[in-house]
Amino acid sequence: MHDPQDLDFVGSVRALIALGRIPLAFEVPLSTLFGCVLGSQIFPSPTSSSSSVFSDLNVWATLQCMLVTWGTNVAINYGNEWFDYALDTPGQQEKIRRDVHLREMLARKAKEEKTGEDELKEAAEQANFKLYGNTTRIIHDGTFPPWTALACCAVWQAALVALIIFSRAADPALFGASLEKGAKTPFRGLALHLGILCTVLSHSYVGPPLRLHYNGFGELVSALFLSPVAVLFGLVGHYTASTGRPVAWSDLFTSKLPTSSGFTLDKSLWLLLGALYFYEQARIFVMHIHDIDADIAGGKRTFVSRVGHRRAKNLYVVFNVLSVILFGQLARTLSITRYGHDESLVGRTSGELLSPSAHTSARRVWIGGLVVLLSCALPVMFTTYRVLVAEIPQSAAPSTDSPDALPNTDLKHGRMDTAKPVPHERPVQNDEMVNEPTQKAALISMGDCLKLVSLQTMVTPVVLTITALLAAYVGQRVENKDI
Repeated sequence: MHDPQDLDFVGSVRALIALGRIPLAFEVPLSTLFGCVLGSQIFPSPTSSSSSVFSDLNVWATLQCMLVTWGTNVAINYGNEWFDYALDTPGQQEKIRRDVHLREMLARKAKEEKTGEDELKEAAEQANFKLYGNTTRIIHDGTFPPWTALACCAVWQAALVALIIFSRAADPALFGASLEKGAKTPFRGLALHLGILCTVLSHSYVGPPLRLHYNGFGELVSALFLSPVAVLFGLVGHYTASTGRPVAWSDLFTSKLPTSSGFTLDKSLWLLLGALYFYEQARIFVMHIHDIDADIAGGKRTFVSRVGHRRAKNLYVVFNVLSVILFGQLARTLSITRYGHDESLVGRTSGELLSPSAHTSARRVWIGGLVVLLSCALPVMFTTYRVLVAEIPQSAAPSTDSPDALPNTDLKHGRMDTAKPVPHERPVQNDEMVNEPTQKAALISMGDCLKLVSLQTMVTPVVLTITALLAAYVGQRVENKDI
């Protein structure tokens, strides 16, 4: 069933922006920004001065790294809509029928009540306001052909490849010149390898041949790439561009300097990346819990649908607890002083160990920033858990011996025939709860809860970036006074 929307040029652009979820794709580049800022303080350029907290930040390299992570995220969103088209079609068609029925009812009511033309127009606009409430509708209702999503994915990805080629072509070090001459690209060595690996695996989230989201690995890979790997990409990319020295994979697992490239990850950085991973994993679990029934019906054997509502809710708690523990361990590591100073990389300013008093001040800012971060996150965690307890069915995990509906791989884009799901039918055990929602009242709706969790993960890299800059500023001020 088609119900195409009559869009002008501006409306079409807005629709395509909504299809790629472009306004919501800023979490990853914000994490990359934090990685670049942190890298500028831990591993500054040899030729930079330390006159300000921004003097060691390579702005052009930071912008390139952020553009790549942001653009890749948008391209993946478009690609997912193409690969999920056949599976999403039945649900989208049902929504379109409801929209058409609603408009017909409004028209009849307006005619019976002889509503004025302005009131009728306003009612029609309300009924047609679909784009930001249902971003994928435009390729299902006939407004745009389904291949539009694939074309947008290809355009965005091609633009990113062009940016990387241009950046590498402008780096004289790749053509035998001295490292001190000209701009340097971040896309060398480990940074380039990370970018290629993450792009390929991210496009395999729902795309063939891996289709990670259908095989139970989608949530795990997403949490890894969206936060800790994005921070690591910023760290490595900024270091490569600032020093001209590409980082090797082995440098990540050599805890002490110097390494072959001069880059490494110590205990404090591993604690930070681990905390961010569990933090992001908890968010992704929340985002997928309310889709469990639909995923099972459509044949998506996601990790969350495999473990079921109850275990997924408990895992949300486990991941948040692990995240808080690692953040706390990071704060403890920063508070330990050896030989008059803290030897951890997190907390350094301009790549140097400051005087004991200056480093103590910078370290206190870092600990304060972590306290602020957890003070904002803990209420969201508790609220989200209460919403999960109140609104999701308290049932056991889906039966593994029941045949699940699998996506019909013979489907062609645009056809309406889809694989019909086989319902799960098994007796309820004595110690098992019936699949009914609890009677506890939730503080907020599940939809508002998801928005709150998304906002929480967007704020996290911002708080960490401000903390890194403020710690560097305070450390430099105290250092200058000591001198």
